[in-house]
Amino acid sequence: MNPRQRRGLLLLVLSGLGLLAVFVLVASYVSDVRTEVDPKIELLALAKPVKAFESIPDDAVTTITMPRRWAPATALRNKSELVGRVAGTDMTKDSLLQEGMLINPPELAPGQREVAILVDAQTGVAGKIRRNSIVDIVATYEGDSQRGTQPRSTVVVPAARIIEVGQAKLEGGRGVQEAEADPEQVVPVTFALTPKQQLRVTEAESFATEVRLALRRPNDPTPLKKNERTYIRPELR
Repeated sequence: MNPRQRRGLLLLVLSGLGLLAVFVLVASYVSDVRTEVDPKIELLALAKPVKAFESIPDDAVTTITMPRRWAPATALRNKSELVGRVAGTDMTKDSLLQEGMLINPPELAPGQREVAILVDAQTGVAGKIRRNSIVDIVATYEGDSQRGTQPRSTVVVPAARIIEVGQAKLEGGRGVQEAEADPEQVVPVTFALTPKQQLRVTEAESFATEVRLALRRPNDPTPLKKNERTYIRPELR
């Protein structure tokens, strides 16, 4: 092989290497462009504004499609992640929902008070009440013949939210040693109440013969009708 042939062969080899390099660069570019548009994932966004400390209803949520490459790691993808959470700040329409934007509901709303009462462990919905349960607080009063009042049961606070349920303990303070003589157990239950509701519950705890809790469906604030609030036993004749 003469020098001219060797130079030709070298040029062919260099040309092949150059073509290979160009192919690799083009393939890398195409792959990079493809990652910008594919694959796509579905994320949650707001269809309308939501104010701070409000829960996010289903009709306020919409689904958008975005390339996976550009999706924030904290973006929410499932509506189940919204359950039991509220907006941390005012959020505008089209906001992409992310983990840091949602918080647990505050224990007390502005103006509310924490009020704890002792509820009979058996009549207090028998262990079904939990944190954030919604209940009606019902008090029963004995009649007074001298005052002409009849026995009655009344809902002193409808749709009260429970913020804490304590451990059951013996009623009356006589302790475990006299459990047989003092067998009733009570559970301390703490509510989030307005000042007016606080006075109603305090009065019921002081003067009612019994205070019970009527458990509602989760997140059910339905107001009671007037004839659903109080029951008065018909006068016996």
